[in-house]
Amino acid sequence: MCQKEMNIFYDKRAFTLIEVLLSIVILSFVVSGMFMFFTNAMTYTAYNQSKTVAVNIARGVIHYMERLDFQTMKAYVDDHITEQTPFVHFDASACSNTSLFPDENVCKAIFSPTINNVTYNEEDVQAWLIPYDQAIWSQIKNNPPSEFPDRLKQTIQQEKEMAEDVSNYLLRLYVTVRSNNELIVLKGVIANESIR
Repeated sequence: MCQKEMNIFYDKRAFTLIEVLLSIVILSFVVSGMFMFFTNAMTYTAYNQSKTVAVNIARGVIHYMERLDFQTMKAYVDDHITEQTPFVHFDASACSNTSLFPDENVCKAIFSPTINNVTYNEEDVQAWLIPYDQAIWSQIKNNPPSEFPDRLKQTIQQEKEMAEDVSNYLLRLYVTVRSNNELIVLKGVIANESIR
């Protein structure tokens, strides 16, 4: 019987240095592309996580403020609104006012929470109350107060006018939360108990 040499799987030639270097370069491009993809994905995820936390903090403040006594809040707003400041501003420092906020500890937990080892302070979480008064609303829309952050001014500029006078039933509430140098603005309403 005749034996044939099987050289199908065994070749005496090897890879040259140029072929090895070329395969390393191609592999490094593929790996660096994948590394950049995962790095960008992690950055985007972290950004979205902080934005979600900021939105949830703002929702918590709105929910807390909506549950406060309307008559007390309205009387406070009416007493503190002037021609120069046609709004009332709240942050964690206002929590010591027990006539408005029954439990100071709950108020501070809402206005200055610590989430994911990040503490939000008085400059980060703020609430702005504006009465549903046509004259005050027109003044704010036409000449926004300098105390308002730019993002809040833009949100107010996009609001529609109300034809009816509901100042005895509603207070406008805007909550701003700063996270990663971005300002989140959410709108809410404090309603009279008679229409809740």
